[in-house]
Amino acid sequence: MIRISLISKHYQQIEPLIQQFFDDLQIEYKLTNYTHQTVQDIYFVEIEKKNDLNILNHLKKLNSTLVYIIGPKDFDLVSICLQMQTHLYFINNELEKQFIHYHGFIQKQIQKNFQYYLYQRNGITSKIRLSQIYYIESLRHQIIIHSINGEMIERKTLSQFNKEIQSLDFIQIHKSYIINKRFIQEIKNQEVILKEQTHLPIGRSYKESLKEQN
Repeated sequence: MIRISLISKHYQQIEPLIQQFFDDLQIEYKLTNYTHQTVQDIYFVEIEKKNDLNILNHLKKLNSTLVYIIGPKDFDLVSICLQMQTHLYFINNELEKQFIHYHGFIQKQIQKNFQYYLYQRNGITSKIRLSQIYYIESLRHQIIIHSINGEMIERKTLSQFNKEIQSLDFIQIHKSYIINKRFIQEIKNQEVILKEQTHLPIGRSYKESLKEQN
């Protein structure tokens, strides 16, 4: 389920437009009021002036979180929002038309950020978001999925995992390791350092492909 929050002084007017948009996408979602305690997948933030952007500094976010701005037709505000690495800027009095215009673009962002991997263990199937996986390790005839939520072991090969996810965010750096590029902190000559400070070796035959993708 995609968790969405709308932060707006015009909640009642904007909420139906957002609901209609996500209904058309035919995905499972929950639209709620914003609270400081929760982490959402998507934020819609309405602004009127530059000072309103301060709220972006207080949003609880994951690497996969999308932040969409709704605001006036103001070039300076659009420019500032892009610098703050928001994902899209909607003109407030053209919102319905812009939802139609950006339909395909937003759909691709959602598919990329919230794609699930179906993990199977002891006959039980569970979901885990690809964006929450740090790296996958091969060990004998099993793989170990290292994620934000801990480790999961599955009887599968790295090539089978890669074939199933078909994601450009993942790259093999060693015969025993596939990593999520979103979590790369530094690439050295012999190893990759991930943001949670895991050090993984780079296989000789994978060095060139790693350079090409970074």
